[in-house]
Amino acid sequence: MAPESKSQDLLYVSDNDGVVDVLAYPALKVVGQLIGFSGPACLCSDSNGDVYITDTQSEHIYEYKHGGKTPIATINDFGFYPEGCSVDPTTGNLAVTNYNGLQASAGSVAIYTNPSGPPTGYVDNDFFLYFFCSYDAKGNLYVDGVNNGTTASELGILKKGGSTLNTIVVDKTIVYPGAVQWDGKDVAIEDVSDDVLYRVKVSGLSGKVVGTTTFKGPRADELQQFWLQGKTLVMPYGTSTRQMHKIGLWAYPAGGSPTADLTVPGSVELLGVTVSAASK
Repeated sequence: MAPESKSQDLLYVSDNDGVVDVLAYPALKVVGQLIGFSGPACLCSDSNGDVYITDTQSEHIYEYKHGGKTPIATINDFGFYPEGCSVDPTTGNLAVTNYNGLQASAGSVAIYTNPSGPPTGYVDNDFFLYFFCSYDAKGNLYVDGVNNGTTASELGILKKGGSTLNTIVVDKTIVYPGAVQWDGKDVAIEDVSDDVLYRVKVSGLSGKVVGTTTFKGPRADELQQFWLQGKTLVMPYGTSTRQMHKIGLWAYPAGGSPTADLTVPGSVELLGVTVSAASK
């Protein structure tokens, strides 16, 4: 890790090859690399700049300080394959979407109030595989995934202080969901089958699509994570499935072609991204 990295905003990018690359943001210059993972998937960060990495194959989640070289906490998610994560801005709790359980059982959502304690688990019977999650500013948690059988897209909400994960009925069919993130006003959810991102306004348990962001350029239809950093969308992309070697920046919600990109040196299959802000 370059010495100057701690004073810079950093972009963390997970690679299925077992590493997480660290880049200066928004310059997209490689400044370091974290190694030793089994299958790093999605990433998230909190207001302190701490970064969380879900390591799907090892059934662990690792927490790193901004620019840190070694984890400051290790969370055991035994029995599940952790995929997405998000930090509640109102409590600091960590939400983790468990893609599924061992022996191909249904997944779940786990809420950790501290790294060493057991989580509180939540399920929605409409879900089978759980993909990504995102808190809004009030502490409501949005979760996406697919059901069992038809693999139809699902969107759910765990309301602040609630005890159940409930399905949101969206007025448009999302063929296959990608990442989900709160954009400050609405829930942004990607449809990886069409290379578009929908902005969904949620009222109660109903969702209305109020805008569409379309991406241009060569991209692979693959499940991956995007990250919204203000008016910029950051996302891995590539020209064919399982060949995700580039990281791109797009204007949000305008979309179109990337405003900047970088082929990450030595990358195999990029998946997750998050931006960690340096202390000011």
